[in-house]
Amino acid sequence: MSVVETDFLKELLDPEDRIHSHCLEALKRVKARKWHIASSAFLELDLLLKSFRVSMEDRMAIFQALRSEIPGEVVLTISHEAMSHALSLQKKYYKIGRFYFDSLHLALAILLDGKIVSSDRTFDEVEEVERIPLEEL
Repeated sequence: MSVVETDFLKELLDPEDRIHSHCLEALKRVKARKWHIASSAFLELDLLLKSFRVSMEDRMAIFQALRSEIPGEVVLTISHEAMSHALSLQKKYYKIGRFYFDSLHLALAILLDGKIVSSDRTFDEVEEVERIPLEEL
């Protein structure tokens, strides 16, 4: 029951992305309730969309589409326990830039089964998790 994160969402939304087809495969596993998704991925995605000046209406349409595709019960929410793990990761891996959201995704993966599905090779540096390369699905 691995955890997918923001890379999955970004590349799923972009049919031109080099690993879009791999994300479609990952989506099948999410829909079949074999994999979970970090709730922090939705927040990070929205902040990315907003930073690219995607309109409110388009952002709403994106999240409504995701809502229809991703079962609510596979979304892992950030708890106080997950936040504690994330902060420990931030402290341990302070040299990794832009690690805030990554630490949240990773903390949820650690609490579930220690496996994260991602195209982010930085996760290979985090000894507490095993990265399943999204691009190899």
